[in-house]
Amino acid sequence: MTGTVDLSAVGRAVRAWFEDAGTALLLHDRATGETLPLTAKLAGDPSGLLPVFLVAGDAVWREATGKAFLLGIRRDPAALLGYRVDAIGNGTFCTVMLSMMEAVAQAQDGQPGRLLLNDLLGAVWQAVLDRTEPARPIIAAPAARIRASGSGARP
Repeated sequence: MTGTVDLSAVGRAVRAWFEDAGTALLLHDRATGETLPLTAKLAGDPSGLLPVFLVAGDAVWREATGKAFLLGIRRDPAALLGYRVDAIGNGTFCTVMLSMMEAVAQAQDGQPGRLLLNDLLGAVWQAVLDRTEPARPIIAAPAARIRASGSGARP
């Protein structure tokens, strides 16, 4: 059975997944050349990194089934990467989580314990931006946003 998936439950599960696994979440800021550590809390935040994980999972699910999760993603200038997710319109909790886990495993490419988010942000995230706003850049100065929000991981 498919239908609307509880976004807050998915966010909590993603946060717990990265906290329990101890995975180092890293983002390479191309503007500054810095590689920034990020928190598991950001991973499960609808205005943080959750849209990235959901889009990557959606790509895996589409490739496997031809069906989409019908993600409700919109621009939000206050969000970490400029987008937030408001809804997961189709699927089940399990299909959403397993698809995201597969996308992360593919991006880790044999390097468990760390995830460079740029590997998820690459072609998958760009495809979403191309569908919604073809002329927009992927990320504008994430280092400044991360520092301003106090959301970076503490070394």
